[in-house]
Amino acid sequence: MPLYHSSASILGFLPALETGSTFALGRKFSTKTFWQEVRESEATIIQYVGETCRYLLSAPPQFGSSGENLDKQNKVRMAFGNGLRPDVWNKFKERFGIDTIAEFYSATEAAGMGLNYTRNGFSKGAIGRNGTILRLVFGRPVIVELDLETSTPVRDAKGFCRRMPVGEPGELLFILDANDIEKKFQGYLNNNKANNSKVIRDVLKKGDAYFRTGDLVRTTDDGLLYFVDRIGDTYRWKSENVSTNEVAECISTHPSVQEANVYGVELPNHDGRAGCAALVLTEQASPQVLSSLAEMAQKGLPRFAVPLFLRVTKSMETTGTNKQQKHVLRSQGVDLSKVGDDQLFWLKNGTYVKFGQKDWLELQGGKVKL
Repeated sequence: MPLYHSSASILGFLPALETGSTFALGRKFSTKTFWQEVRESEATIIQYVGETCRYLLSAPPQFGSSGENLDKQNKVRMAFGNGLRPDVWNKFKERFGIDTIAEFYSATEAAGMGLNYTRNGFSKGAIGRNGTILRLVFGRPVIVELDLETSTPVRDAKGFCRRMPVGEPGELLFILDANDIEKKFQGYLNNNKANNSKVIRDVLKKGDAYFRTGDLVRTTDDGLLYFVDRIGDTYRWKSENVSTNEVAECISTHPSVQEANVYGVELPNHDGRAGCAALVLTEQASPQVLSSLAEMAQKGLPRFAVPLFLRVTKSMETTGTNKQQKHVLRSQGVDLSKVGDDQLFWLKNGTYVKFGQKDWLELQGGKVKL
């Protein structure tokens, strides 16, 4: 990870400095050199962000000079980071012989965090876990109902927010000292507008204050906390809320999918946003692959959440910390004049077929109702 990012600097370098450990930093991330550097440095902990583990899992095995598989030839006992998807979790552990996953949830400016330190599959995919003692002391996380149209918490007749029951998604809030906000939230430099947008008051009682994470999460009866989606990424289609994260998790389990990035696109003459999945495939988008993708999506997702469009691309645009970019894909939509050399397909008669200029013109002319 680049050292300008807090994951590498605050959660990677500083703990090593404090404990007198060795900190190994590569010049850049590459699936070809990552494990070689891990072996050479004899690293016992590796750090990940975003899609790092998926890239490593998708890379072909590495072999030694005598032909032995080097996947488990390392001293790593723990992978520490955030953004490890459930469909990659156990596969990554098993392939590279990693005993422990320490998945955390937070942000540089956040007023709280979650941590899931686990050696088994019980809490696979969770971003935090609160056992009985923690729940007795701190209570369960504050998750409130959100109006996705306005991206603001819903207020009841008394002006307070409604806590979501176990299993239902809502925005995660972290409590602040109402009389001293800066004690836990120092804010953004010279940006009072942004500061004010992150602090919400009178949430559960008059005068209280909370930090808005901007993330939709849900809890379970076992005290596990799961990420659902980033506010703004979730979209509405057919009057239903669709989580891009949950759709991507389903699509990503297909054996031909190397990477999936899901988002909602605006369509002419249609309300809401239709689902589109940008995919990097391990093989050609043949009719057989497209048919099996459609079958998997329709079996694993509610009808309204099945992506209506697929965009097959050679590579996915990411940030410097391997987090997927959505805003460019959203703005380009399914306009063929904006997608470059990428292939577009749409769902018709139970399978994905080529989406061409004629289809786009008919969509614009109101001749197609999805």
